[in-house]
Amino acid sequence: MNKVNIVETTLRDGQQSLWATRMTTAMMYPILPVMDRVGFDAIECMGTAAMDSCVRYLRENPWERLRILREQIRHTPLQMISICIGFSVGKALLPDDVLELFFRRCATNGINRFFLMDGLNDIRNFEVPIRAAHKEGAEVLGGIVYSISPAHTDEHFVQKTRELVAAGADILVLKDPNGILTPERARVLVPAMKAVAGGRPFYTHSHCLTGLGPATNLEAVKYGAEGIWTSTRTLANGFSLPATDSMVRYLKHAGYGVDLDRDAIKQIEDHFAGVAKRHNKPVGKPAEYDPSFYEHQMPGGMLSNFQAQMAQLGLAHRLEEVFEEIPAVRKDLGWSLMVTPFSQVIGTQAALNVLYGRYAVTLDEVDRLVLGYYGEPPAPVSAELLDAVSRRTRKQAITQRPGLTVEPALDRFRRDSGPFASDEEMLLQYLFMPEHIQALRAAGPMQLEDTTIAARSVVDLVREAAKRKDVKQFHLTM
Repeated sequence: MNKVNIVETTLRDGQQSLWATRMTTAMMYPILPVMDRVGFDAIECMGTAAMDSCVRYLRENPWERLRILREQIRHTPLQMISICIGFSVGKALLPDDVLELFFRRCATNGINRFFLMDGLNDIRNFEVPIRAAHKEGAEVLGGIVYSISPAHTDEHFVQKTRELVAAGADILVLKDPNGILTPERARVLVPAMKAVAGGRPFYTHSHCLTGLGPATNLEAVKYGAEGIWTSTRTLANGFSLPATDSMVRYLKHAGYGVDLDRDAIKQIEDHFAGVAKRHNKPVGKPAEYDPSFYEHQMPGGMLSNFQAQMAQLGLAHRLEEVFEEIPAVRKDLGWSLMVTPFSQVIGTQAALNVLYGRYAVTLDEVDRLVLGYYGEPPAPVSAELLDAVSRRTRKQAITQRPGLTVEPALDRFRRDSGPFASDEEMLLQYLFMPEHIQALRAAGPMQLEDTTIAARSVVDLVREAAKRKDVKQFHLTM
C-alpha cells in the first residue's frame, strides 16, 4: 500500500486564498495542539505574504507568531513558502546577505521546511535560500511552477527538475498556483519529472480555481506523486486547495495509505467553521469550471483583488479587455509566469496597455524583468520591447544571476539605522516602512484569545460566552 503525505495549509494558503491573509494568531491558537496530533507530513503556516499581512494589517509580529506556533506544534514540521529572490512586489530582489539572513532566522524561529519557488523557474535563484536552509538543518521543497505557454513544454519541466536536483532540493514539487493543471497533464508530467528526480520524493500542489483541483491531485497520486496539499473544509475549494477530509476519504477508498487522525480533522473543521461564523468570514465552496482561467491564468487570490481595484477605478467594464491583453504581455515578457510577484506586474501592465496603448506607460518592474534583473524567463523577451527599454533606461540586459548585481546591505544598514535588539528586529525594519513598524509597536502584545462573539441565536451566545475564561456570569436582555 503506497503512503500519501498530506501537507496541511489552512494557516497559510487556505487563509491567503479565501481570507486575504487576515487570520489572526488568536483565531488559530486554540486548535494548534489538535493540528499537531493529526499526523500531517507538515503544517504550512507561514509565507512572505502572511508576514506582510501580520505587520501591515494585523499589527502582529510575525517572528512572535512563529515562536508561538513552534511552542504549540511540537511534533509536526512547520513549513513556509517563499519566492527565492525577494520578499514582495516592492522588494522582489533582495541582496544576497539580507536574503540569507532572512531564511536563517525563519529557520531559527521554528521553520523546519521551506517550500521555495521562482516566478521565472530560473533555478539559479534557488542558490541562496537552499544554502541558508541547509545551514540551519532545514529541508527544502523545490517548486517548479506549472504554466501553459509555447515555452512550457514537457522538456521544460523535466529540465527544471534536473536542475533543482543538482541545486540540492530535498523534495521536488510540481506547483500549480493557478489551478490550471489538468488530470491529463498530470498523467504525463508527474512520471516524466519523477523519473529524473534522483530518487527524491515528488509532490504536487494544485488549487481548485477551475474546479479540477481534487481530480488533478488524485490523478497525480495515481501516477506517482507522494504528497499533496489540502486545507480544512471551511478554507478549502474555490480559490484554495482541496478539502482535507474529502481527499483523505478519496485516497483511502482508492487503497492508499493515509494514516491521519480523522477525529482531530473533524475538530479542526469545527473550530474554523466557528471562527468564520464569529468573524463573518467567507467559506470555501467548490468552483464551477471556468475555461477563461486557461487564458489569463491569473491566481485566485489576485483575481478578487484585481477585480475590486478595477471597479474602484471605474474600469470594471474593461476587465475583459485586460484579461485578453494578459497573454500578449506574457509573450512579450518571455512567457513569464502568472505567479507572485509577476502575476501582479503582468496584470497591471496589461491594464496600462488597455488604458494608454501598448507599452506607452511601463512599470519599473517590467523594465527590470525585460533586462534580466529578476532572472532568465522561460523564453526570450520581445526584441522590440527590449530595445525600447534599453534605450529609455540606458541599461543593457544582464545574463548573470540577479542577486549578484546587488551590493551587500546588512553592514551598512546596521551602521546607518541601528542599533537593533536582534536580527529579527533589523529585518522587520529593513522590509517594512517606518509607519508600519511604529503601528506594530503601538499595538502592544499579541492577543492569543479570540474574544469576538457574533452569535446567530441565544444558544450560540450562551455557548460562546461559556468558552470565555474571563466570563463568570452574564445577564441576558431580550
